Amino acid sequence: MEEKVFDLVVVGAGLMGSAAAFHASQLSKISVCLVGPPEPKNRQEVEIFGCWHDEGRVYYRISPLHTWQVVSSRSIERLANLEELTGIKICTKTGCIHIYKDKKKHEENIEVSRQLDLEGQDISHTWKNIFPFLNMPEGASICYEEKCAGHLNPRRLVEAHQKAAQLAGTHLLKEIVMTVRPSETMMHRWEVVTESGTVLQCQQVLVATGGYAALKPLFQHVKPGFVPKLELRTQTVAFLQISEEEAHRLWRMPCMVIRHPFKNLDGGYVVPPIKYPDGKWYVKMGHGRAYEETRSSLAEVTHWYQQQSGVPECVQQLTQYLKYLLPG
Repeated sequence: MEEKVFDLVVVGAGLMGSAAAFHASQLSKISVCLVGPPEPKNRQEVEIFGCWHDEGRVYYRISPLHTWQVVSSRSIERLANLEELTGIKICTKTGCIHIYKDKKKHEENIEVSRQLDLEGQDISHTWKNIFPFLNMPEGASICYEEKCAGHLNPRRLVEAHQKAAQLAGTHLLKEIVMTVRPSETMMHRWEVVTESGTVLQCQQVLVATGGYAALKPLFQHVKPGFVPKLELRTQTVAFLQISEEEAHRLWRMPCMVIRHPFKNLDGGYVVPPIKYPDGKWYVKMGHGRAYEETRSSLAEVTHWYQQQSGVPECVQQLTQYLKYLLPG
């Protein structure tokens, strides 16, 4: 391992790093190594975590932001190709409804959908006929994105990108990187050193560690004293456990992107029932900017991930909102 010189080492094997390694592996005559830890089996024994350690993420195309529409649409197309290439199921098409308090923004969404042929439907007055098991905020404007929207499994997305990258020759090393340092020889430019002592030699390094780029001393030998200026904010997620019978009752439930306040919440998102690895069914809801908190040290971030309780008041608010949206 130490004798091989890679053209590229990607540091961080989460959503971004795994995808980057896959796309780099598609370039001709480029040798790639992806290095990063797997999902921990015991959160109390590690300090590196990823937001991809979950089963459900909302995906959709319709947005007032043109860049979002383009990137999202192309990404969704690529996900289908990735599923076919690897045989790993990533996406579940449930559709997505966008709930607005601001009628003008809702109308902008509908107009953009029409212009780009994204097939968004205005169901502000007909949603009850389509989703009789839901309850909507009074006076809300609602756009229904029936096609090319739903939820994806981030664990499977990471797995698929890693599998596809390895099929193209990428080497996968499941270790934690300690630092990156300049090479002392002319044969290669950089050395990536892991906590176990493995030294990877390479010509280029791509750091894709997310917030940990500002928490770990990855660049101390590259540029002493340099720490990326990142603002790290928490997100609390509430999981509402339901019975299998209830999950079947809600089988047509779409994903929901909510831009309508509820009590102290400024909106949020809902993922329909998903069966998790523990064998239980959960409806998941997250919030917007309300209840976000900042974290600035590795110890603070580690504690946040290990406690797995989020902000208790936020969990209560999310639970109340979910019960409002799902009467019965």
